[in-house]
Amino acid sequence: MNFPILHIPVVGDGMTIALNAVLHVCISHGLAIGLMAMLVLFQTLTWKGKGQFWADIARTLLGPLVIVTTSIGAVTGVGIWILTGSLAPEGIGALIHLFFWPWFIEWFAFTAEVILLLCYYYKWDKLITSKPATLAAIGWAYVATSIVSAILITGILGFMLTPQGWPWARSFTEAYFNPTFVPQVFLRVAGGLGIGVLLLMAWIAWRFKGTAHERGRALRACGIALMLALVVTAAASHVYFSRIPQTYLTHWKFAVATSHLSQMPDFLPAANVGAVLVLLLAALAAYARRPLLCRLLCIPAILLSICFTMEFERVREFVRGPYLMPGYMHASQITLVESEAMLTEDKPLLPRLRWAITTDNLPPATQAAKTLFAANCGVCHAESGINGIDQRLAGRTADGINAMLGITQRLAPYMTPFVGSEQERTLLTEYLFQLASNYSRRIQQAAREK
Repeated sequence: MNFPILHIPVVGDGMTIALNAVLHVCISHGLAIGLMAMLVLFQTLTWKGKGQFWADIARTLLGPLVIVTTSIGAVTGVGIWILTGSLAPEGIGALIHLFFWPWFIEWFAFTAEVILLLCYYYKWDKLITSKPATLAAIGWAYVATSIVSAILITGILGFMLTPQGWPWARSFTEAYFNPTFVPQVFLRVAGGLGIGVLLLMAWIAWRFKGTAHERGRALRACGIALMLALVVTAAASHVYFSRIPQTYLTHWKFAVATSHLSQMPDFLPAANVGAVLVLLLAALAAYARRPLLCRLLCIPAILLSICFTMEFERVREFVRGPYLMPGYMHASQITLVESEAMLTEDKPLLPRLRWAITTDNLPPATQAAKTLFAANCGVCHAESGINGIDQRLAGRTADGINAMLGITQRLAPYMTPFVGSEQERTLLTEYLFQLASNYSRRIQQAAREK
């Protein structure tokens, strides 16, 4: 491996990336696409003579939207690059080599987004009365550019789960226009529209100062848009998940729920159906122009839509385990070809790790074991903390841990295989057994102190 192995302690790599990514998706899809599309629509309605209150709503929310998208949205977008580039450099490097042009073009699209958004905001007062058509054109150009940006990224994200025949044919078009590309585009755009509409609906229901008739018209527009978003999202979700290999979907429930809840097969489907009903009721309440019902439903509906975003991102990332890119690279950033060759020939892994974070006060054997843990297990497990390996292995014997390392994929299909020589496996076994024993002692001591 050509890059240093870095992992986030306690919280773990996955949780760190997920928290940043979900926040970014909610802003880049929900605000930058969904809410902004509704604001441009409202301004267009004023231009078409449907009433001044439409533009008043858009102008009130435009300022906060610009601030959030150009600050938090931009920072979390850069944060994705920093985190993934630091924690999974081999994987990001492979994706950049394969998808250089889509990523290159996306940077121009993002720059165009920012320019158009700022033009729309700063030219509003000058153009809203004299040239409303020009202002609307700038707004719709921004919406179109933001959707193009999402499309460019979606091809890459889809490839990471359904690379089609790329591992064998190495065809760019086959990789980018993979089976989940089109449904995921519709899913992301429609889902972003849904989040944006819910945020707009909440503001109209709680904060709008116009007449009751104007509020009702605005709520009805939100209700129609939300129902459209729900229908498209549901259809796209059905197509999307039908194109994911069944071998991956078999453990989607475990990806979302805890180990205990995942044993209840009806829990997650029932929870999802209940959440959809809440969203549908919110859409119907808005369509019926019922501000009180909208006030009651909009907040839980917004939270549930964010939960759906988290669930989708979690499932997409988790079910492809043990791979970072199926058929090519494991989540540990070791390619399948390299892994198979080392396992067949019993070659050691440590000499192939050109960079390792060392600690001066540790014995060489312990330092080597920590490096082996970081290379093989650290992408999913922290030594202690969220999904800590010490808690997972508590109570296991050294022989049991050694045996588990030899059959990880047979124990759980989403676990990466151990890569290294028999001597290195023994070294890692001793280290893991020590971590698990220390955890057990801490638990026993805490129980005695109570």
